[in-house]
Amino acid sequence: MSQKFQSAKDAFGAFCELVEQLRNPESGCPWDLKQTHQTLAKYMIEEAYESATAMQEDVPAKICDELGDVLLQVVLNAQIAADQQSFKIDDVIQAIHTKMVRRHPHVFGSAEDRQARAIPQIMQKWEEIKRAEKGGVDDDASYMEEKGVHKIFPATTQAYKIGKAAHAINFDWSSPGEVFDVLISEIQELKEEWQRTPAQRQMANVYAELGDVYFALAQFCRHLNREPELVAHDGNLKFLRRFKGMEKIAKDRNVTLAELRQDELEALWETVKSEEAKPQA
Repeated sequence: MSQKFQSAKDAFGAFCELVEQLRNPESGCPWDLKQTHQTLAKYMIEEAYESATAMQEDVPAKICDELGDVLLQVVLNAQIAADQQSFKIDDVIQAIHTKMVRRHPHVFGSAEDRQARAIPQIMQKWEEIKRAEKGGVDDDASYMEEKGVHKIFPATTQAYKIGKAAHAINFDWSSPGEVFDVLISEIQELKEEWQRTPAQRQMANVYAELGDVYFALAQFCRHLNREPELVAHDGNLKFLRRFKGMEKIAKDRNVTLAELRQDELEALWETVKSEEAKPQA
């Protein structure tokens, strides 16, 4: 049952009522009724990622659809809170509205505040306001805690933010080349741990070295002015594109990939890579 609404206000109100119905203890959806903030956390992350992917693809219809899925997570979590009598969607909206007014004095502040419209000034003021919101500087808080990077998820984005925060106090490499050397060094250390005999190998050390490689790789991305999550995502898309190419070739040969040996699969992969490398007409 779809409706055409005349205003965003009407549409949002109707959607909130719909989610409330889904959570009705007597007539609602059994799956929605079972959910908690904790069980929904993974869906929030997934929907945010899918929205980010749609934004990268820049297809308006897909962006619209994925933003709707994110909105569902916001409203559903707010409804769970309302059922628990902790807060409501009104409180969520009021909080973010108040925050945006407070953090944009160059738009909503005094005539003097509105003069500071250069982006560096705006960002500096934003950070000052954020610190004030948290009660100023905590004497026991570390520098990274003050920057908030200890709470960022996913891990590669966190590594990127940690690097930026370290750069702000000149604790950083001076060039991408230096970071690349560190990355190679970390890979070598991982190789040395992995190549120990099974009796000598400590998997905890292998995992620790693997973590160092991930961190160094994220810093290399940062020095190249690329978000590591986007770089990794591009790598995933490349694999999926090539895998689809393998499937097409296999289908043309009247076989499925599952029927092929590993060496045959590798040969298909190389064929797809070769086709990609050819100049486009």
